[in-house]
Amino acid sequence: MRVLLATDRPDLGHALTLFLSERRIQVVDVVDDFDRLMTQAVAMRPDVVLVDWRLGEAAASRVVADLMHRDDPTPVIILSTTQDRPRAHACGPAGCATLGDHPDSLLAALRAVGPD
Repeated sequence: MRVLLATDRPDLGHALTLFLSERRIQVVDVVDDFDRLMTQAVAMRPDVVLVDWRLGEAAASRVVADLMHRDDPTPVIILSTTQDRPRAHACGPAGCATLGDHPDSLLAALRAVGPD
């Protein structure tokens, strides 16, 4: 599975890249802003886009709208805190994962929407 990761927190980007690569999930790029995310999503055609909610609620909502509702949709998973999860879920992503939950919950969310 190929994942495009969007976060403006280098420590989180590094940790997720390492965690996912150890599970044979390729992080094709880590981007830190909305414009680069959209450019890379179109250019790289990842299987899933994983967006850190802290990148911004407006950005996350736009990513969901732009990527999931086109002719060739790309599933979006939003990574949020427990407190932000209701708002993250409300913007309509393919799935949500919560920071602080067991890492297997992130894997389950990715595998639920990504290719086999």
